[in-house]
Amino acid sequence: MRNVVQMIWIVLVSLPAVYGFTLEGYLNLVKKHSKDLKIAEREKYVAQANKKQALAGALPLVALTADYTRNFTDYYMYVDMGNLSALFGGGPGMPTKMKVKRENEYTANIALQQTLFSSNVMSAIKASHQYEKLTDYMYRAGEQAILTGAKILFYQTLLVKKLWDVNRETEKNAKENYENIKLKFDNGVASEFQLLQAQVRWKNAIPQTAESRRNYEMALNNLKNWAGVPVGDTLVIEGDFESLPPLPEKPSMEVILQQRPDYNALVWEQKLRQTNVTAVKNSFLPTLTANLVFAYSAQSDYYKLEQENSLWMGGIGLSLPISTGGYRLAEVQKASVELDKSRIKVDQTRDKIYNEITNIYLRLKEAHQRIESAEAVLQAAEKGFRIAEHSARSGLATQLELKDARVGYDQAMMYKYSAAFDYLQACFEWQMAIGRLKNGL
Repeated sequence: MRNVVQMIWIVLVSLPAVYGFTLEGYLNLVKKHSKDLKIAEREKYVAQANKKQALAGALPLVALTADYTRNFTDYYMYVDMGNLSALFGGGPGMPTKMKVKRENEYTANIALQQTLFSSNVMSAIKASHQYEKLTDYMYRAGEQAILTGAKILFYQTLLVKKLWDVNRETEKNAKENYENIKLKFDNGVASEFQLLQAQVRWKNAIPQTAESRRNYEMALNNLKNWAGVPVGDTLVIEGDFESLPPLPEKPSMEVILQQRPDYNALVWEQKLRQTNVTAVKNSFLPTLTANLVFAYSAQSDYYKLEQENSLWMGGIGLSLPISTGGYRLAEVQKASVELDKSRIKVDQTRDKIYNEITNIYLRLKEAHQRIESAEAVLQAAEKGFRIAEHSARSGLATQLELKDARVGYDQAMMYKYSAAFDYLQACFEWQMAIGRLKNGL
């Protein structure tokens, strides 16, 4: 019994997973598994590390060193002690030889250094805050682009599925019509020519259905890759083109710029460039530091601590660069040029956003009008097909007329789906363009 349970468990585990999602559920899946989002998120961690690194420059620096030295030869110091040299074994007027090193030496130092004034440290702290804001806006801009692409891909896959559904329905209808004509032919009511026309119409519909199914499966694979779903798993999407959002209102340009994360990222990049100019100019200023040191030393001809010395030291250091051969002036010039480029980029992006907003809104209005027109065309085409279908069964219409009516009906249906998809795509791009992305429609 235990072996049977294990076998059942192995079979269940090896079965491919089945995912069924609406648009909102699919977007949550993308947020969870998108590798592009994970890469963008790592940039936020880099910004946090830079911030900590900049703050560390303003905090005390503590260092501990310890050394052991083994002296293999003796070391002497020679001191001129005048007439007293004879007392220490030297001749009159000769320097006295004194041993100053032992076989074993031990030293340890602990030093504390605190920056009292440094323009570079202050600029680094300010720049770290600005870079953190910059990366946050960049992450949000990347997230909006990825989610917008996911929305478009979701409904693009749904559009291909609708095409497959239409072709399947066409094939099914053609097969039923062929079977009806064959029954009439067998009873002597329909001609062989009518039977052949019905058969050709049915057979032609089969490869179209197969092609649309292949396109749908390929679109599903792209959908899986975007969300990080294994290709072997089954993904079922749920949605339609009936519930469409209303035509959105157009906000002011000031509101749009405040909401656009990509534009705000450029604004913060400009601020960061300005801070860099200030930091380079401040490199001409001095740096003031304070330090406190405790030093310990001992030496002995044996492996123990003897002849010990302890020393406390403190001081203040001032560093003032005098000349670097024009290097710092060149750095100031380079930083100023980069600042000017960022300002131009902000102005250029503002103009691009204005044109983008205008063009997308025109597409929105045009697609919205096409949907209204497509619905009227679809109603007329459906009515014409139903009449032709009934007439063909009654012998009042030819198979060619029935085929033309069906083709017109299918084209009208796909025209409606295509218009709805174009409208939804424009809606999603509009949401990203105004910086107000939704988790659904």
